[in-house]
Amino acid sequence: MHAPDDDLDTGAHTSGWGLSRLHAATSVRWVAKLLSWVALLTGATALCEYLLGQPLLGYLVPGLMGMSPLTAMALCALALSSLLGRRARPSWLLAGLASSSAFALLGTHLLLGADVLSPAVNAWLFPPSALLVGSVSPATASCLALLGVARMAQLAGRHKACDVLALLAFGLAGIGLLGYAYGVKDLYSVLLFNAMAVHTAAALACLAVSTMLFQADQGWLNVVTLSNRAGAVTRRQLLLTAILPVIGWLLLSAINARAIGAPAALALVVATVFLPLVILIIKDGRVTARLDLQRQKQRRLETTIRQRLELELDQKRAELEQESAQRIVAEQVMNRAQRLDAIGQLTGGIAHDFNNLLMGISGNLELLHRHVESDPKASKYVTRATLSTEKGIRLTGQLLAFSRTQRLNVSAVSLADTVTAAFELVGNALGPDINIDMQTPDRSLFVSTDPLQLEMAILNLALNARDAMPDGGWFTVKCSPTAPPGTPPSVSIRVSDSGTGMSAEVLAKACEPFFTTKESGRGTGLGLAQVYGLCRQCGGDLKITSEPGQGSTFELVLPMAERPRANSINPQPTSVTVALAPLAQPVLVVDDDDAVRTVLVDDLRVRGYQVLEADRGGKALAILGNTRCAAAVIDFLMPEMNGAELARKARQLVPQLPIIFISGYADTLALDAIAGAVVLRKPFELDELDRLVRELAGAPGPDA
Repeated sequence: MHAPDDDLDTGAHTSGWGLSRLHAATSVRWVAKLLSWVALLTGATALCEYLLGQPLLGYLVPGLMGMSPLTAMALCALALSSLLGRRARPSWLLAGLASSSAFALLGTHLLLGADVLSPAVNAWLFPPSALLVGSVSPATASCLALLGVARMAQLAGRHKACDVLALLAFGLAGIGLLGYAYGVKDLYSVLLFNAMAVHTAAALACLAVSTMLFQADQGWLNVVTLSNRAGAVTRRQLLLTAILPVIGWLLLSAINARAIGAPAALALVVATVFLPLVILIIKDGRVTARLDLQRQKQRRLETTIRQRLELELDQKRAELEQESAQRIVAEQVMNRAQRLDAIGQLTGGIAHDFNNLLMGISGNLELLHRHVESDPKASKYVTRATLSTEKGIRLTGQLLAFSRTQRLNVSAVSLADTVTAAFELVGNALGPDINIDMQTPDRSLFVSTDPLQLEMAILNLALNARDAMPDGGWFTVKCSPTAPPGTPPSVSIRVSDSGTGMSAEVLAKACEPFFTTKESGRGTGLGLAQVYGLCRQCGGDLKITSEPGQGSTFELVLPMAERPRANSINPQPTSVTVALAPLAQPVLVVDDDDAVRTVLVDDLRVRGYQVLEADRGGKALAILGNTRCAAAVIDFLMPEMNGAELARKARQLVPQLPIIFISGYADTLALDAIAGAVVLRKPFELDELDRLVRELAGAPGPDA
């Protein structure tokens, strides 16, 4: 354990240290002012001697050498400049006057070898007296010049230069004082000190110390004001240094009084100097050792902190990289979903237009077939064209599945029944070289989907797997419930194969319609588009994992449904064809496509209906306002007013009006809002339209 005074100040005492240093700096400044006042009073007393013609200081110290009036005035000017502080103009002026007079005195000594200015100034300024006029020694002039320049450097903020100049002046003045103290009369035979009075040397020494202390908080002496270990060591050493001349003077006085001999005095000097130096050296060594120990602890602490920070930075960097990677993946998923949605909207619009074309073609083919039915050759051509039209219908069905605009018969479907039904389709499609492992799921699993579309999705995946495994392989279907955090319960249908797999570039576009890696003529590129559209339209998702040469896995995630109650499954009513008489009221056909509207109007008229037609909603409403119609056949997508809006306004005019929607781009939400409406998907058979018209309008209604 070390004594408290040996302990080092640490950062924990920073505020106390600053307060102690402030108190120390304040005390030092008071000392500096006191020394400046001593110098000022000394110079002023010397000037009073010349004014009064009386040796005032001579009464106190008989035989005292006089001070030159120029020296006295320069001392007063420098002391006043220090006491005025940082008042720029007066301080600069006084320091400049003092240094100028000092340099003038040095010039006379160099040129003339003596001080000729002091007698002239005395004769000019002061009355004649019997006092001996003091002269200025070169040492005194040098001290004054150094102190004047030091004061100007201090005012200019050049604190280091100020300390150096003031220290040189203190050295010259100190040599003069030591000469008087030790009675070295030979010193004053040297030209440099031959006219320096003792009180001049003392005043110059006080002024030099005062100059350094006034900037103790900024110059070299700032260490003296520190409250830490460095300040304490510096103050002890300065105290020892100041005591040494005093001890020497005391021993010299004892020798002159014959109280002690010179050898004994010399031994006392050595002992007096040696013992304190040894103590100081040991204490400083201990302080240095503790400083080294503290530096080592500080280094170890810094190393520990640096390692900890590096570890935390590495962890943060890893977290940021992971977050960045996750954000990139999320952005890619979002961009892919947005791209697929945009493509879905585009393909949905294309499918709608294509369905209108097919409706016009298939309807006209159906009408033509009735006229050429007796001609086998012509009938064969019509049948071939009809088959091609049906292929187009299947193609648009897949496009609508991708765009999620097809009308699904969504219900609670038994997954076991659906997989079993799909197994029969897959077995015939894959062939003998592919091993099929379709695990029948638990019969308690029900999903919310369209069973026929789900079977078609599994078949599409099987066909893709067959093309990816020309040399055979395995095809697996597994079903299991899943419930990721924050999502409702769902069912996962994992369809895997051991085919060639897909690269990342192919995987990113796999669900886009018409994208295929197969040879021309071997695929439409709509199989995965249909699977993706079904999953999304049912409220689920499609996840694909694949690597080249590692096969592919397609995970269909569909919402889980509750098992339907037995009494909720009602048998479909048996359709009974009843011969109905022709309708008394006309049927209204509304479609903006001239080709489709013409086919429907012609067919209905051939069947004996009265038919009114309109190519836009406004015209249809005008007809309904003037004519009572048996039913309305309305296209969904039309300019100015769509079919749903037209149906709502038509029901306002005729509340019980039977409505049949025809559309190749069914907006189920908008159409489902029309109560009692029936939807026919373009293209449809004309017989189906005839059946619906007779079912909806043929039976007597409340108003019949």
